[in-house]
Amino acid sequence: MMQHLLFLLALLVTVPACSPAIAPRTGDTTPAGKLGWSVHGALWNFGTGHFERGSAADDSVSTGGADIYPETETFPWFMSAGFSVYDVGLRYGVNRWFELGASLGFQRMGGEARFALLDEDNDDPVSLAFGAGGYYSAIGHGPWGRAGFDLSIRLGRVAPLFNLYVSHGATYNSAYLDLPGDDDCPEEAPWQPCGRLQGVLSNETRLSAALGVAIAVGKEEGKQGAFTVGLVPHLVLHSYGEERALGSWGDDLRHDAGLHIVIGGQGPGW
Repeated sequence: MMQHLLFLLALLVTVPACSPAIAPRTGDTTPAGKLGWSVHGALWNFGTGHFERGSAADDSVSTGGADIYPETETFPWFMSAGFSVYDVGLRYGVNRWFELGASLGFQRMGGEARFALLDEDNDDPVSLAFGAGGYYSAIGHGPWGRAGFDLSIRLGRVAPLFNLYVSHGATYNSAYLDLPGDDDCPEEAPWQPCGRLQGVLSNETRLSAALGVAIAVGKEEGKQGAFTVGLVPHLVLHSYGEERALGSWGDDLRHDAGLHIVIGGQGPGW
């Protein structure tokens, strides 16, 4: 079973995907003195937004959730396009209730601290952890951060889970603005949406949730690792500070919400 999990995670390297702010994970922290790992990738993403038109009615548009930022500098481009697996992390259990971790992935790299508030290994009814992290964002050439809670409950080899986080930092979104007439409909690519591609770089405060399940793998229940999968929706609470755009200026483009399907794994499981 562990071999199948590793093979599935390896396939994620070939999956082009955009980066959600969080990934499904259980509320368990790494045991004291032990190392842990995690790998996550986004299989599918959807986004919705609008073009602001002043007093006129706003035009709803698909934004795709998030897009690779068209940066010409080598390092930001590599961080945005070089990782299809959007997050690879290592963790260390400082003690029973506290772990430190570091991650590298799509658009950002940095560290995180997690505190176990409830632990099923301590006969609590659920596992609940608080996490907070600070990262460098290749998109915004600056800080990106998040804080929130991870909750799970073990039902044998299966653990339903729920995560809730607030994040803030730079993001890049684009959409097609359909103009009057057919001049903006590409004849050579009929599958491409009609319209003029507009993009915007802005700072977003997001509320993100993950609803999913972890499935223990390995001979010893939950100890070797767990496969995770879940739905990860997000809502933009506030957006500001547009700086540049792709194609044509998109100062009136706003990304409102999105949804990702995220799969991955963690070890140990619990």
